[in-house]
Amino acid sequence: MKEHYYVALDIGSSSVKVVVGEKFHNGVNVIGTGQTFTDGVSKGMINDFDQAKNAIIDTIKKAKIASGVDIDEVFVKIPIADTKIHFTDEILRFSGQATEISGEHIEELLENVRSANIHSNEEVVSVYPVSFIVDGLHEVNDPKEMIVEDSLTVKAGVITANRTLLINLIKCVEAAGLTVLDVYSDALNYQHVLTDAEIELGAVVIDIGMDLTQFAYFERGSLKYANSVALAGRDITLDLVDEFNTTYEEADKAKEQYGHAFFDHASDDEKLMLSQTDSDQGLQVTSKDLADVIELVIEDALMSVFENIAANGINTVQGGFIITGGTSNIRGVKELVQDLVAEKVRVHIPNQMGARKPEFTSAISTLSNGIMFDELLDYVTIDNYDDYPEDSGEHVESSNQQEQPTNFFTGLFNKRKEENELQVNRDDSEVEEDELDQEDYNYPEEEDSPSYEDESVDSDEDYEDYEDDEIESRVGSEEAKETKDDSSLGSKMKKVLKNLFE
Repeated sequence: MKEHYYVALDIGSSSVKVVVGEKFHNGVNVIGTGQTFTDGVSKGMINDFDQAKNAIIDTIKKAKIASGVDIDEVFVKIPIADTKIHFTDEILRFSGQATEISGEHIEELLENVRSANIHSNEEVVSVYPVSFIVDGLHEVNDPKEMIVEDSLTVKAGVITANRTLLINLIKCVEAAGLTVLDVYSDALNYQHVLTDAEIELGAVVIDIGMDLTQFAYFERGSLKYANSVALAGRDITLDLVDEFNTTYEEADKAKEQYGHAFFDHASDDEKLMLSQTDSDQGLQVTSKDLADVIELVIEDALMSVFENIAANGINTVQGGFIITGGTSNIRGVKELVQDLVAEKVRVHIPNQMGARKPEFTSAISTLSNGIMFDELLDYVTIDNYDDYPEDSGEHVESSNQQEQPTNFFTGLFNKRKEENELQVNRDDSEVEEDELDQEDYNYPEEEDSPSYEDESVDSDEDYEDYEDDEIESRVGSEEAKETKDDSSLGSKMKKVLKNLFE
């Protein structure tokens, strides 16, 4: 089987991060990462296009080297800032005909939700199912393979974002030579850092980054609320600069190496010298001196989060608080949060090899989101092209003649479906050509022809080799046909091969 790789691009305020991974049991296996620090992004927005683009290019190169994977397609995450969440219902009717629910039915429902929620200055970033109801009777999380006769209803959440911010973000990614497969909001990504108990009981994820502290509340298995406050790690550094009259670089280094977020646990024995901007003499400070400043900023950020969620009717958090993000690397963050709340607190650090840093939480969660939706919509089933009706070619032809969406993002959600259908038509065409060729071909005697029934597969490795040969044959056939197509169709075909095989 050809590996199905997922690549997540996280354009953060302090650095650009890329994670390359693959589905592994019920999680993600990270096979390569890249990180480049940049000043081209602030508070989730591109503020220097060239710097951000170059940082993306450099990070992709690092991830390619680390993973050995040629990267040209990515899932992009966007911050929670300037996003909104609301909930809606959508119904798909079946007119009394017993039908087995498939990924296509689910996708049609979610696409209908997306189409109904487009506004002039906002763009739908994510549509996610809260639950499905089959024939008004069964409420389930995944209705695939169930029989429906009357209707399939989805209760869905819709995340929208400012269209201008999205356009600039996607434009920057494309300028770096990449194709965007889909965009996911951090609000939805955070579900993948929670345990089943936490997401059911009600838990708050707090991501303390460089410019933003983002938070999302989950309950009964789905996202209920998300927001952000513009107070985070950079504010700590700037306050240290003012307090100790030192440079930004030294203040930031002191914060990371000697900083402590909980004053009561900080030490007077840990000492360091800070240079002074107006003197040749250095200033000696202790970890406790730093904690006096750091605790105040983080506490202000946390109190803003607590006030915000309380103002939106969230008064109990039985599942606890989960802290992550780059600034959570500072010692004492867990103890500080625990001192402020009565519920349990934990710091989330990804457990994937090579990415065991809280600043990689968002990127890895983006990979998990890509895998989750691919499984929900049957994108990663290796034989999904065998289940399409024979007349699917007519459907694709008509869909290609439809008017293109007015902006880039409307088409992101169903782009992979169209590409899969395109691949289906080409596969069907190849099969028909092969059958015609076989009618005109005089086969040798049966004893001279190879018999696959006589060959046994001794191990999974042998099976994978067989699948690789089959895939290479298809790839070769596709490359021969691509010379007759335009460059856009050729790009789509490469994407299809990656999406069809897990």
